[in-house]
Amino acid sequence: MLNLIKSDLYRITRPRGLRGSFWQYGLALVVACGFVAGLVVFANSPLFADMTGDVITIGEVLTQRSITVYFADMMNGLVPLCISFMAVEHALAELKSGYAKSVLSSRSGRLSYIAGKIVFAGVLAALVLLFATVISLVCLPIMTGGRVAFSTSEGPLEIIGWFVGFWLNTWALSALSLVLVYATRVSPVSYIGAFCFTASVIPQLLMGLAYSSGGLLRFLEPLAPVFETLAVWIPSSALNNLSGGGQLFLNNSLEIWGPASRAFTIDPGVQTLLTGVIWIVIASVVVLAIARKRDI
Repeated sequence: MLNLIKSDLYRITRPRGLRGSFWQYGLALVVACGFVAGLVVFANSPLFADMTGDVITIGEVLTQRSITVYFADMMNGLVPLCISFMAVEHALAELKSGYAKSVLSSRSGRLSYIAGKIVFAGVLAALVLLFATVISLVCLPIMTGGRVAFSTSEGPLEIIGWFVGFWLNTWALSALSLVLVYATRVSPVSYIGAFCFTASVIPQLLMGLAYSSGGLLRFLEPLAPVFETLAVWIPSSALNNLSGGGQLFLNNSLEIWGPASRAFTIDPGVQTLLTGVIWIVIASVVVLAIARKRDI
């Protein structure tokens, strides 16, 4: 399994001609963050004030919160999407090129291969998260005019908890995307599904069903707590909660769940970490079951 992961890492990080997907998606992240930084600099410039008559101090606003909130603003949405798309692209390429069949010779080999894909998704999530963190730190003084101090301080627990929670839940989203890859082997379905996972489409659908159970779909009212519970225990919901920063790991208030009043919830920080772990395990079991049923 370790040799397969090393092979995967080599293929995505080939710098020659930027053929490795890591560099291609990394370049997209650089462009996106650079575009955001450019807009902020322009909005803070005298030129913008002369054009509109308004003075916007976005740079100051950025430093009035915490550093993990800043990271969430810069990374949430785009980074999980890139990680999921990279995992989908890599898995589809191996299936279509016949590479997957060439390395599978027995059931034990199949287990090692599938486990390697799930672990590789986690390694990939860590690499992209680290890369995005560096880019965000580079953009920070550009957008704030050299100011890098945040008015809301955070301790190691909040910062480390935020990064671990973000990593686990982005890993979970990419692992769930692999389920679609191995179940369908259809590129559009896999990419669209990965987008829906990261864009919180499923939690919104579940919350919509829970809300409608009190109106048009009244026959679903007994299931409303189940819908709300599923909605708040999904990785994309955990990432949305992380937009509030690392204080999530010291805040025991359940008000963070908003309209999901009937959902089963626990401490927000613990739930954020557990959500990622639970869905990684579920995705691993489902992918392995698909691999055993189908000739992968």
